[in-house]
Amino acid sequence: MAAWDLGPGESHVLSWAICHPTYEAILDDRAARKAAKSLQVNVRGTLSIVLLAKQAGYITSASTEISKLVESGFRVSTEVLTKVLELAEE
Repeated sequence: MAAWDLGPGESHVLSWAICHPTYEAILDDRAARKAAKSLQVNVRGTLSIVLLAKQAGYITSASTEISKLVESGFRVSTEVLTKVLELAEE
């Protein structure tokens, strides 16, 4: 993990995912995603979790939950946000 100069959180997630290959790593950091791809670790991002929660009926509004994430410092491009909300049918 040291070769990618990732933060401790990303490094721990990737290490755990390598040891548990039937699980997906939840990563949003670009460098961590590149490392995961190189290590053949399946990855899912935070926004896909929000989308899955909406589709499964666990939440009623993806946009509300994403707004909360953005308020707490989560960064997302307008293009990605538009696509996620389109997929969430919002």
